[in-house]
Amino acid sequence: MRKIPVTVLITTANNPPEGLPHLEMKSSIQRRIAAKAALYFWVSQGVQQIVLADATASNLLSISEISEISLSGASIEQISYEQNSNDVATRGKGYGEGELIQFALDNSRLLKDEENFFKSSGKTYVRNFSEIYDLVCEANASSLFWKHLGDGTWMMFWADCRFYYSSREFAIQYLLPAYSQADDRDKGACEYHIYNVLNRKLKLVNALRPLISGFSGGTGMQYFDGSLGTLDYRCPGWIQERNI
Repeated sequence: MRKIPVTVLITTANNPPEGLPHLEMKSSIQRRIAAKAALYFWVSQGVQQIVLADATASNLLSISEISEISLSGASIEQISYEQNSNDVATRGKGYGEGELIQFALDNSRLLKDEENFFKSSGKTYVRNFSEIYDLVCEANASSLFWKHLGDGTWMMFWADCRFYYSSREFAIQYLLPAYSQADDRDKGACEYHIYNVLNRKLKLVNALRPLISGFSGGTGMQYFDGSLGTLDYRCPGWIQERNI
């Protein structure tokens, strides 16, 4: 198995409170099974460091499961806190995810000394992750984001926030403030605000598209993960290159 020396931050909400809007996958059992399925894919891909950050004061893995994963050479860190459910209920899951990423950057021992990290939503994984990692290295990227294309039948002015690569500096200066603007009631989802900040701060690029598989907590359904033809290799996005 190839070893990939990166840190992946996985954001989860395994035990969501009652009454959250736009949430079809409500069962904590179903959410945990989907999240574990995705996590084990990341481990099998050879990712060396994984941070599991949960916003519902719960841990995804048992001690025995962590011990089993460690046999593969991967380091797993679980951190959690109890997010303000009223804020998430009124402003949306995107706002809540921004708060969780802030918590992870402030409290994770694995992220503490990392200049860059991949971020993935908890019930998803990237089937071509090793190729995406190679792309990041070859492009000398410090941050890399992709436009949200869905199944290709509609185009929104959105960034894909399910998966991206970011520097700590860019996340703190620009991503987290964009997340904090998210308000599903009238000011737009986080994908819209992050799209705007990426257009202002990063360079446009066409790049290999991450093949994201897994489940949406919002719809309770599997994400589209089929081919989009030439967009699989020339997906519009944004890049920040490292200073040499």
